[in-house]
Amino acid sequence: MTLEDASRELEKLENDLLYYEGRLAELKSLVTPQATKYDKILVDGGKHIDSILKYVEVENQQQLEVTILYIKSKIKDLENWKEREIERLAKYGDTVKAVVYLREKEFVVVWKNGKKIKRHLTWQEIAEKVYCSEKSARTWYKLGTEQRKKSV
Repeated sequence: MTLEDASRELEKLENDLLYYEGRLAELKSLVTPQATKYDKILVDGGKHIDSILKYVEVENQQQLEVTILYIKSKIKDLENWKEREIERLAKYGDTVKAVVYLREKEFVVVWKNGKKIKRHLTWQEIAEKVYCSEKSARTWYKLGTEQRKKSV
């Protein structure tokens, strides 16, 4: 697995997480505190409400919660793997690859005015991840992009 594969997998998992969290919120809005009483079926104003069906929705809610926890743990594991892989690249002389990857493919999520915004890593953040100075990170990035232009 490469860093780009891990990034794609992380994006997929984050999308799945958003879907399942939305589904869970939808199910929670349907279930009221009295909905698990399955001793009778209520008809209110021509609207048929089946309490057993609501009980099944509670079971689905529990399954969704388990799925969400599983996805969150996979996301955490992949993020840890990416950090260790970047450290490994920096340790064995592939610092140029690590810097280019971090500058172009890695994002940080920032909350601004209640909105989730993705931004690229700063040079300081990249330098901290590969254990070098900002100037070295910029130099290695320039070297990596020049090598890529020559190979194309």
